Amino acid sequence: MKEKNKKKIRFSITKRIASIFILSLVVSAMITMINSRGFMIKDAAKQCRESASVVATAVKTALGSKEAVYKLMVDEKQREETHKDFKYICSLTGVMNLYLYTIDENEKKHDLVCASEDEEADRKMNEEYGFGSANSRPIYDCEINVLNGNEEDNYEFIENEFGSDCMYVFPIKEKNNLIAMIGMDYDLDTIADKVKRNIRILFVLGSLLFIISYAIAIAIMRRLVIRPIFKLSQKMKSFGEDRTVLIDKHKRETKFDDEITDIEGSFDKMAKDISQYVEDIEDLAREKAQNQFELDVARRIQNGIVPMEYNQSGAGYEIYGCEHPAKDVGGDFYDIFNYDDNNVVIVVGDISGKGVSAALFMVMVKTSIKEKIRSGSTIAETLNMVNHELCMRNPEAMFATVFALMFNTQTGEIKYANAGHNSPVILKKNPEFVNANAGIVLGLFEGVDIIDEKIQLDDGEGLLIYTDGVTEAVNGAREQYGSDRLRECALKLYGENDDAYFARSLVNGVVDSVNEFSDGLEQFDDITCTALVYHKEEYVEINPDIASFDNVKQTMIHSLGNSEKTRKMILACEEIFANIVDYSQADNVHFSYERSGKVYSVVFSDNGIPFDPVNAEIPQKDFEDLDTGGMGIMIARNTSKEMIYSRAEDRNVLTMRFDL
Repeated sequence: MKEKNKKKIRFSITKRIASIFILSLVVSAMITMINSRGFMIKDAAKQCRESASVVATAVKTALGSKEAVYKLMVDEKQREETHKDFKYICSLTGVMNLYLYTIDENEKKHDLVCASEDEEADRKMNEEYGFGSANSRPIYDCEINVLNGNEEDNYEFIENEFGSDCMYVFPIKEKNNLIAMIGMDYDLDTIADKVKRNIRILFVLGSLLFIISYAIAIAIMRRLVIRPIFKLSQKMKSFGEDRTVLIDKHKRETKFDDEITDIEGSFDKMAKDISQYVEDIEDLAREKAQNQFELDVARRIQNGIVPMEYNQSGAGYEIYGCEHPAKDVGGDFYDIFNYDDNNVVIVVGDISGKGVSAALFMVMVKTSIKEKIRSGSTIAETLNMVNHELCMRNPEAMFATVFALMFNTQTGEIKYANAGHNSPVILKKNPEFVNANAGIVLGLFEGVDIIDEKIQLDDGEGLLIYTDGVTEAVNGAREQYGSDRLRECALKLYGENDDAYFARSLVNGVVDSVNEFSDGLEQFDDITCTALVYHKEEYVEINPDIASFDNVKQTMIHSLGNSEKTRKMILACEEIFANIVDYSQADNVHFSYERSGKVYSVVFSDNGIPFDPVNAEIPQKDFEDLDTGGMGIMIARNTSKEMIYSRAEDRNVLTMRFDL
């Protein structure tokens, strides 16, 4: 099998030019020989005509009178002398046949004297065409031309018993009266020899001209084309290997401007442009890489301030928040933190614009809000003070919409204030939007009066807070997601969870619904959602020893019944409790439970060292090593429908949900 990538034979330009020249010479020679052969034969015949004219002149000089011709007719001796003279002329001039004859009024030829250089031909001619006989030879066109007085076309190529000849006819006249005619035959081989000689001469001259012109052409090509192209090739190689090489390193010295110099000039300009372009690209790439690095750092810093997702749960509540920025860094933010043992603060905001500037402004707003709430200010007081500070230090006239609340985990009461933000959704059997005071955005107008308002949540109800990246998302038809779709999405998720709300599944369901609605279109605004769900329940404090788990076990059997499914749930909870007892170093453990529809939730809270069993890595072990640890967490994960971990106020909070 032949190699597909076999190296091709290289033909230089010089070889190609030589091949073209030789092919042109051969073709031209063949065409010339074919087209000019007939012309050359006629030309050779005309050359023979000149010789024949000389012979005819000599004969006419000797026989140029009527008396001389008459004497030949009557004097045999004179005919013999003339015959000898004719033979001598034939041998001397190369004429094949020479004869003297007349043509009568009946167009019959009468030979007087005929001779040939060849003895056999001479004998045969004299026997067949004897003196005075009227022979049957045809009258040729050249003879008719001479009889008619036209002496220009006095030759003709003929075929007779003596071979192929070229016949020449010359008249002998006296006072413009035709006395007799002189005929001469030239052998066509003689003509052909002349043609061959002419062709040889033409070929030699053509070859010589070809060699000279080829040598000149090659010299010119090498000087004006080959060498410049080689120089240009070297320049290109140098440029490809090292862009910093001087463009003029391989510059050709020439006194003339031609197409090659145009190409060289174009290449030099292109090389300089490419060098400059590549330098610009490299600068842009370095700048972009630096910017991207800075954006990555900014994103990591922002993730430390506003995590991509965060969940917090405890006895009586669960909170989950997430952020999906439209760019590397975004302007949306949320914050979830404990105010005290019974109150949790949630802040959701949206900064005007996107990118780094919005992120910086967001950090300032978020930090200021958290600082003032922790100092003891109410939600409304905090937003009013932050607005005053932003108006004093806001050269770019940026602004922020904020919805902030304080949630009492024991009573379900929410105290909130709104600064121009979207109205949250109250999560209940029939979701509806909070009829909140719209307020004024932060950072634009001083002296605004943002007020505190309240909401009372019942058991199983909650609040969904979002930014306009949710409701203003668009699809391919340029339709907005809108508030109605958001409310319908919350209602649908409520039904799918057996008439119950769970913070994480609700937020993730809303985000998935928005992405599905956008149908792959590029996200144009940040998306931030935070959900709070209140569960009216009480927790039980238990001792951190394995014997105390019997209280948990009896509580679960009492609320669920003693079944196989209950025992599996108890086993999963026992493994978690055992892990707390053995490894957490906690001295205070809380336990609570809630049954909502077909979901049973258990919450363990302890003040031990931080440990996240949801994301903890469990090493793969052989069968004989399974009792060395790790099996309990794996059993809990596989048995529960969902496990949610959070660290709040120096406590580990783990929520486990089971399908009933």
